[in-house]
Amino acid sequence: MDKRGIRYLSKIVCSFVLSLTVLLSQPAAAQSITLPSPAAGSFISTFDYINNGRLVAFDGFTVSVQQSIGSTTLVPIGTLPPSFLGGTDPAFIRTSPNGQFFVLGGGAGGSKFPDPAFNGSIFTMPAAGGQATLIGLFSFSIFATFRHPGEFFFGQGETFGTFTGSVELLNLSTGTTQHVIGPIPGDPGGIAFDHAGDLFVGLGAGQDTARTGEIREFSRQLVDNAIQTGTSLAFDSGVLIIQILNAGDLRFDSTGDLFVGGANFNGRPTGFFAEVNVATGQVINQFNPVGLSGVFYELAFTPVMCKLGAVDVDSFFTGRSPTVFEFMVCSGGP
Repeated sequence: MDKRGIRYLSKIVCSFVLSLTVLLSQPAAAQSITLPSPAAGSFISTFDYINNGRLVAFDGFTVSVQQSIGSTTLVPIGTLPPSFLGGTDPAFIRTSPNGQFFVLGGGAGGSKFPDPAFNGSIFTMPAAGGQATLIGLFSFSIFATFRHPGEFFFGQGETFGTFTGSVELLNLSTGTTQHVIGPIPGDPGGIAFDHAGDLFVGLGAGQDTARTGEIREFSRQLVDNAIQTGTSLAFDSGVLIIQILNAGDLRFDSTGDLFVGGANFNGRPTGFFAEVNVATGQVINQFNPVGLSGVFYELAFTPVMCKLGAVDVDSFFTGRSPTVFEFMVCSGGP
């Protein structure tokens, strides 16, 4: 029996058992930290963790780092070049696996969209701070992740034409990209590598809206072969793991469970982020620290204390405090 068949059989056998383990109560966050307000012309602030477990935030122009673990104070350490103020959404900040630098994603260009001089800007910044360096412009850059310090992948909308995206491998030294996954039938959602090096890609907004939220797995061997041969993998060739929310942000914890953020555009249950067992495709926990329906959660994870952070992206548009709620997720529960 091939991998698809084994996974399908596992889902049938485990579906009833695992459905009973979903926690209907609201797990309590261990700590909360308020993110900086978005910079002028930007729409949101985003975040990640540095290698010692402190939070790092990007407000669309300034990068700030948590003063110490447990502190609620964020200290500015650097900015984008002045000409980019107001020219980012932003899309992401990612800490390199060796902790030496950050990659900052500008998204679709903030208040300066659709000016092509800003759309899809990606920068690097030393971990010590200073002024960021522009790597290049990649229209409609969305979520991103590292596999190694020298391998950076990001989701891109409109790569192959209207509403047809891709996952790109970006050379941070040369600014060149290579298609790895694509065409994607819509805009990509979250992307993440598990501990074996397998790639997981979400369908953030499908051309066929009934498919929005699909998460597909591509083995390390297939990804390596796509890179070596220059032949990208079609999204539909991946193994379907689950369809949930809009697969808007994907993060693995230290035990191999996948956390899925985002929202939903198709009327399915929403207002939470989920913990998924990727071997069975079952949801094993749901979190909704805000306690409201319809919210969109963005996530980040650090193995320090096995800490997962979640922010309600809708808070930037509704007047609620943009709070990162932190959970310790690897000890059998929060």
